[in-house]
Formats: sequence, structure tokens, C-alpha cells
Amino acid sequence: MLLNFAAGVALLVSAAAPGLASMCFPCRNPYVRKEWRSLSNREREQYIAAVKCLQTKPGTAPLAAVQSRYDDFIATHQAQTDFVHFVGIFYPFHRLLLAEYEKALWSCGWNRRLGQPYWDWTLDTATEASFLASPVFDTVRGFGSNGAFIPGNLSDIQLPGHMGGPPFDLPDRSGGGCVTDGPFAGMTTRLGPLNISTGTTPRCLRRDFSYHSLRDFAGLDKVQQAMNLPDFGHFELITDTTTFHPGGHWAVGGLYGTMTDTYVSPTDPIFWLHHSNMDRAWWSWQSRDLAKREKEISGPLIFFDYNNDLGPNVTLSTPVWVGLNEDTRVDFEAGQLLHIRKGPFCYNYDHLY
Repeated sequence: MLLNFAAGVALLVSAAAPGLASMCFPCRNPYVRKEWRSLSNREREQYIAAVKCLQTKPGTAPLAAVQSRYDDFIATHQAQTDFVHFVGIFYPFHRLLLAEYEKALWSCGWNRRLGQPYWDWTLDTATEASFLASPVFDTVRGFGSNGAFIPGNLSDIQLPGHMGGPPFDLPDRSGGGCVTDGPFAGMTTRLGPLNISTGTTPRCLRRDFSYHSLRDFAGLDKVQQAMNLPDFGHFELITDTTTFHPGGHWAVGGLYGTMTDTYVSPTDPIFWLHHSNMDRAWWSWQSRDLAKREKEISGPLIFFDYNNDLGPNVTLSTPVWVGLNEDTRVDFEAGQLLHIRKGPFCYNYDHLY
């Protein structure tokens, strides 16, 4: 693992970090997160405009590569990648990250009654044609489509590989190049690849579609199996490592795409729709036995240490934070992030699994 950067940033901000956030309040009028295709054309345009607005606002994170407020969210994810993936706080961290991103979108004119939209992958798994025709990839009121095809496989890499990429070849991968259509054509980032944050490696947004990754790992059958898992430990392990979490990333990122680079995958605006649906899936599972599951967390504290060979499990008091600047950083305990209408949260989903 590449820990030096993340550990360094954690030390940099820890001394100046505020105490436990005091942003908990009664939730009386929750806003609603909706599936992308259920938004009106005008709402889709407004959302895209808000994302592009974030990409023009100045950033706050103390890193050379951070150019915009949008970059702030990529950077905090990049800094914590080794500590918030394949661990017990994977879901609470991303729930908090999404909520903070929503607030930033509201500051850019996004509708405060609408939260971060989600992408229900199960609606696009029937055929490859339906996947490619998804409104998520629309070139006018969506996020654009695939990159140009670049040949290669795991034994013949044509571009630098990514941590988090598929551990096997994707015979149906169909892109790999820069996104050239849609609202985010020509988008670049200086963060990454991997944990590089020096700002000296500007790169384009890449996509490398793989329909089979979505069909095989994020289909309705996998979601239904997840809904029947008995406890949070199994739910986190299965969905984070083997089914719809990697499936959604690989479907868009393939071998060479930005979504496949675990550290800086939030560079691709589709990341936020994917993880909103991840949160929706978690809440769907929680809602099946909410009295128990709003208090339930487990899983390793250390990256992929599911047998606890290196350390203990997370607990309700495990700290979870977002933000690399003391003025924008928020801190909570994991136990405060387990209900979407309690603590710092106040939202619903329009539909659950």
C-alpha cells in the first residue's frame, strides 16, 4: 500500500482539527435523493451546472494539486483511501463525504430540496445496448460517454495501472481514452494518479466502459443477495470487495479509466452517483431491521484485515472525518453516521431496494 502521503496529510491536519462536530439537529423536513433518470431535464441541467461551478471555485486543501473546491473532495478521498476502503468505516465515511459534497453543490445553486442523485445500476444491466444508452451517459443532460479505445490487458498495459483496478482482464472493455463528449469533455485533474498530489501530473478524465462488470457484479441479483446478508460485517465485506462497489467502478473505469483509480476516482463526476446508490443500498439493508442496524457496525480497522491479524474491528466510537482544511473539516464518530435522518443527516431516498 502507498501510505506515506495519506499518513502525512493525516498528521498535518490532526493537530488543527476541531473537536467532534456539533452539527447534529432534529430532522423535520428531509430532502430527497432521486435516481438520475427521474430528475426533470431542467434539474439535470442544474445539477451539472452546480458540479461545473464547484470546478471553478477556489479550493481550500493545503495541497499543490488542489485547484478548485471540487478538488477538495478528491483530495480528502485520496488522502484517506488506505484507511476508508476495505475497512469497517467504508460506508460511514462515504455517507459523510456525500453529505459534505451535497452542501457544496447547494452553495453552487443546486436545489436544496434535492440531494445528490444516484445511479441505480440495476436499471442498466439488461443488455449492453441499454447500458450504453443509460441517461447517465447522455452527452447533453448526462455525464458524457466512453473514451476512445486504447488496446491492452493486464499482461500488456499501455497506460499506468491503477490501485483498485480489476484483478482480472475485462475482455469487453471498450475505451480507455479521454472523454471527448458531454459536459465534462476536456476535464483535467492534477491529483493522482494514485496518491500523487504534487500537481505536476495534469491528466484528462478517462473512461473505459465494461458492460459485463456492471451486469455481473452490480445486477439486481447481487443487490438482492446483499439485502439478505445477516449482519453489517458480511454486508460491508461482500459489497465493498466483490459485488456492486467494484462493479460500478469497473463498469465506468475498466482498465484505464479514472473511476478505476481508487485514490482519485471522485475525479469522475459519475463517482458521486455511484456512491449515492451505494449509500442507498446500505440504507435499504439497514431499513429491513432498523432498530438493530442503526446501531450496528463492524469490520476491520486496518485495510483488508478481515481476519483481524493486524488490529481490532471498528467500533461506534471510531473517528470518521472529511476535509483537509481546518475550516472545512468535519469530525464525527462512526456511530453518529448510521441513520440518514439523525446526527448530521436529514434526507430520504425516493425508492429503496
